[in-house]
Amino acid sequence: MDRRRPGILGKNKISVRVLFSEQDFLELDRIAELERTDISTLVRRAVALKYFIPNETNPAKPQE
Repeated sequence: MDRRRPGILGKNKISVRVLFSEQDFLELDRIAELERTDISTLVRRAVALKYFIPNETNPAKPQE
């Protein structure tokens, strides 16, 4: 199984700096250690969940 990071979508790469409080950083560090990953992966996952995955992924679910 190829375990490399997936390719970049599009041509232009953008770098983003995120500032966390020390308490938030320590909590992210704890979560990353539990998941055996790093903080940047957690941040990328959070951004993807917030901006790139639709809120309602099951259109058959009845609306309330």
